[in-house]
Amino acid sequence: MARDPAFNTVTRAARDPIGGPALPAPEDPLAAPTNDDLITAALVLWPQGSAWGSPDGQAMPLSSTLARFTRVMLDPFVWLYGRAFSLARQATVQGITETLDEWEAEYGLPDDCFSGVEQTTAQRMTALSRKVMAAAVNHPEDFVRLALDYGFEIEIEEPAMFECGFSECGGRHTVGSYIEEIYWIVRIRNTAISYFEVSLSECGYDALFDLGAAEQILCLLRQMAPAWSIPVLEPWISYGILSDGAGNAFADEHGNPLLVPL
Repeated sequence: MARDPAFNTVTRAARDPIGGPALPAPEDPLAAPTNDDLITAALVLWPQGSAWGSPDGQAMPLSSTLARFTRVMLDPFVWLYGRAFSLARQATVQGITETLDEWEAEYGLPDDCFSGVEQTTAQRMTALSRKVMAAAVNHPEDFVRLALDYGFEIEIEEPAMFECGFSECGGRHTVGSYIEEIYWIVRIRNTAISYFEVSLSECGYDALFDLGAAEQILCLLRQMAPAWSIPVLEPWISYGILSDGAGNAFADEHGNPLLVPL
């Protein structure tokens, strides 16, 4: 992870979405033809001559009985061409519409951390694209994007350890063993902890505390985290400017607005 030696490093920005800009789907005239697209080519397959409505090499009128009969014969081919091209598109991730379950089974999805959790098709497609492309997750911004893909907004804080001769007593650096550097803090917006409550919770069934949906993304982050690091959860803290209620902000002696946790 990318650390700032002077301060704790906080990352909220996310990488660009996986896959980059969408490319136009490949197609040709037979990708989704209509009866009108095929009728002219089909009529020339009939024998030529007066008996067939094409005397002296003239084109067969589209209003003729044989042309209308030909339209009826073409309808199954209109469906066949469209269906065949649609199935061919299932061979690429960008073209998946009806074989998503088979693709997920091939790539071991959904992830065990989200087993039994209902996900949107867009989230499933993003997870599949990440697997197929073997997208790297090795920077804090990559982890923020990974969480966003699953519907979680997070921030990551990497603690800076106290260093003699460098850090300031009473400052922001954490005092502790060097081994604490293996931890990095994850805060998830709009998540809550459910605690065991006497007379309401059931012993042997309800946990002492439950992180709810946050456990899912924490599970995934721990799978993807560098081997020497461990993500841990902390509550998301938002700050507001302290004011007198009339829109006038309180400030310190240097003119900086006073912030309060919300």
